[in-house]
Amino acid sequence: MNAPLIILTISCFVALAMGAILFTIAKTYPKSIRGLTEWSAAALVIGLSLPLFIARGVIPDVFSIVLANLMILIGFMMMNQGVRKFAGAPPRSNRVALVLFVLAYVSLFVWFTFIHPNIGMRIATMSLFTLVVILDQLVFVLKKLPPTTGRHILVASLVILVVPRLVRLGGLMLGFDQPVGVFDPSIPQLVYIAIPSITIPLGTISLILLAAEKLHRDLEFISRYDDLTQCLNKKAAMEELQREIAWTKRHDNKLSIMLIDLDNFKNINDTHGHLEGDKVLVDFSGKAKTALRETDRLTRFGGDEFMAILPDTDAEHAMLTADRLHQAGKTGQPIAWSVSIGISEWLGQDDSLAALQTRADRALYKAKAHGRNQTQSL
Repeated sequence: MNAPLIILTISCFVALAMGAILFTIAKTYPKSIRGLTEWSAAALVIGLSLPLFIARGVIPDVFSIVLANLMILIGFMMMNQGVRKFAGAPPRSNRVALVLFVLAYVSLFVWFTFIHPNIGMRIATMSLFTLVVILDQLVFVLKKLPPTTGRHILVASLVILVVPRLVRLGGLMLGFDQPVGVFDPSIPQLVYIAIPSITIPLGTISLILLAAEKLHRDLEFISRYDDLTQCLNKKAAMEELQREIAWTKRHDNKLSIMLIDLDNFKNINDTHGHLEGDKVLVDFSGKAKTALRETDRLTRFGGDEFMAILPDTDAEHAMLTADRLHQAGKTGQPIAWSVSIGISEWLGQDDSLAALQTRADRALYKAKAHGRNQTQSL
């Protein structure tokens, strides 16, 4: 058994094993982790193409050359699609261009296999077309995925795929690389066919890490945010408030909080139903976030009670924010809503978290007692 055959055999088993691992992960991970099915299918398609290469000369060329190389291209395209799906980006919208791209690839292989046989041009075709797909994926990964360990490894595996293709294309164009067959024992050919045995495990590790990193972020989000309104939950908000108080003490800054209560929310639920009530909560939280600054934090304490943390804000400016909330309620969808708001400002080094909350709570009670749909400050 010669070296190219051994390398292709090893790459085949590696690809199939990695595809099976990714498929298992795809079935066990939450559906919010998208793209895993495409990744596993890509590895399996590439793995299944390698026996066709190995059978060159035993089975018809339409299978061992045309179909085998088509499966390689499809595998890379499926990987590209999986990465886009994972990042939440839409798939390539120009399907006609994709079909023409694949048809051009197949046509060139048919031409250089049956009409004008030329293995050098076949290698150039495969290198060029897969290079286009890999570079497209590399650019997308660098632009769209956060700079995590998984992304770094994925970028490294893509670069490993890019560089030999550029070198191979350059060698073919300059006449330095003249392959005679898939089992050619020359150094360029050995390096070229050995790449999958390196990049498939490396790519699989990167994809598993990317999925695990996203799962961790999703779990962290669930632990800190309210599922309905996407606001901070009470536990996370208290942690944020304690940090802001510590920062305010250290730098002698201003700080205010607003306790917010949707007026007569029980009547909304009783009259329109809980589903409509949920829509009101979502509408309020969306409009409230628009009224707040990026540095402010909105939290849902539970039910129809919310709190806004306003760093570097005194009571006077907090009142302006409250006015924007009152105005937003008049255009609430699907039901107009109103809020009662209690504001409390940090009073200095002798103040405390408990006292700050107590004053805001008393101010909120005062707003309700005076007829609701208003703001009071203490």
